[in-house]
Parts: sequence; structure tokens; C-alpha cells
Amino acid sequence: MLINEVCRECSLTKKAVEYYIEQGLVVPAIQENGYRSFSDGDIAVLKKVSVLRTLGFSVADIRDVLSNRDAAALNEVYHRKAVQMFLQQEKQELIQELATKHDWEQIQGSLHRLQKKQMVLERLTDAFPGYYGKFLCLHFAPYLNGPVLTDAQQEAFNAIVVFLDSADFDIPDDLKRYLDEITLNPGSGFMEAASSSINEAVSETEKYIADHHEEIESYLAYKRSEEYETTPAGRLEKELRRFNSMSGYNDIFIPAMCRLSESYGKYQEGLSAASEMLSQKYPELE
Repeated sequence: MLINEVCRECSLTKKAVEYYIEQGLVVPAIQENGYRSFSDGDIAVLKKVSVLRTLGFSVADIRDVLSNRDAAALNEVYHRKAVQMFLQQEKQELIQELATKHDWEQIQGSLHRLQKKQMVLERLTDAFPGYYGKFLCLHFAPYLNGPVLTDAQQEAFNAIVVFLDSADFDIPDDLKRYLDEITLNPGSGFMEAASSSINEAVSETEKYIADHHEEIESYLAYKRSEEYETTPAGRLEKELRRFNSMSGYNDIFIPAMCRLSESYGKYQEGLSAASEMLSQKYPELE
């Protein structure tokens, strides 16, 4: 099939098809007369490209989707765009506030806070894959709403950005595939429930233990089993602990978050107290 036929078949302009060729998304054969000849495989790829471009995917995102990891790449883009939509919603609310109150100075201050929040959340999604990155965004986002007023806060913010820019969350390929598989279609409701459960355990630890005693015992029984450490879940937990310990997540990122956000510092104090109480009752959780 020649390029004019391809354009009709794929609902693309000639300029667009030539651009995708230039980007290496398709590589049509060249005939003796110099015309490009597109195979059925090329047509199938260009139809996918047309769909993805209409959905707002970048060429880099499309290249990932086409590189034999469709579901995982689509999932990563989904989570990244979900964060972008979350931030866009906050901007929409600021527009409405500006239209109502006409307080330009206040909106400018809110935008400065939102820009810093956006820098952190986007770096979290870049540093950590798929659902895990989105979960971290959901966890940290509420603590990124305050203004950066002091030199200590600005230093903490800079430390967070530097850490996330250099974070190398490198895990074995089979665990990457496992993480892809368990995070393909996890629904936002599950994330919100998990986040709520963590907050409940921190704020009302004794009640949480009483209400979830059976689930905790079941979880511990599974962790005590001989096969747990060799399962993908057990190995992934070990890799996360190793990363948190070796990368500076525990020693740089978390302390910087505490200095940046007073509310996050209080949350960490509650988390430490809850962890101590849980470990006293369930030493296996340490």
C-alpha cells in the first residue's frame, strides 16, 4: 500500500505519516522506483499510533507502547495522566476562585504552592513505576499544599527534588513484570482504601489492631511460611526495603518531607508510634 492509501486507511495526513516514519515508529520498504510501500504490519502500527495520538500520547509514550509492553506502558501513561488531571483540577478551582474573589495576589501565592507540588508529584511518577508511583503521589499530595516560607523549607524542597531526580529504582526484570501485572487495572478505589487504612492505623492504632486482628494474623502467617521469601511479593518487599535503605529514601527524602511540611512531620511521629505499638504486639512486623 502506498502512502496516499495509507492516509485514507488510517485517517492520518501525509505529513503525520512522514513524521512517524521520521521518528522510527514505522519503517516501510522502499520500492525500486523510490516510493514507500507499507505492509499490513505497518498499517496496524499506524492505526494504533492514530488512536494513541488522539488520546494525547507523546511520541515517546507511543514508542513504549509499541515496544512489546503495551499493557504496562499504557498503565504508566494512565497513572501519569491521572496525576496531571488531578493537578489540572486544582488549577480549575483556582480559576473559579479568581473569577469569584478577584484576589490576584492570593491566586499567585496558590499557584506558587501548586507549582512546587506539581514538581514533586511529577518526579514521583517518573522515579517510581506505574501504580506504585501513583500510590506515593496519593500518599504525599495532601502534605504538599502548604507554602514554602522559610529557608529551611526551601532547602528541604530542593533536597526532595534532587533526590527524586537521581532516584534509581532498579529492580530485577521479573519483578518489574510482576509489578506491571499487579498494577495494570487497580482502580482508584483500592488506592484510596489502602491510604485510608494506613491513616487509620496511624491515628487509632489500638482500634486498628482490634478491628483488623484476624487480617494481621493471616498476613503474618503467610509471611512466616517457607515459600514467602521466594515469591515475587516477598522478593519485591525485600527490594523495596533495600531501596529505601540504600537510596536515601529513609535518610534524605523522608526527613526532608518532615522539614518541608509540618503536617507530614506530625504524621511521621504518629507513624513511628504506631509502628512501635504494632511491633510490640507483632514482633514479626519489624
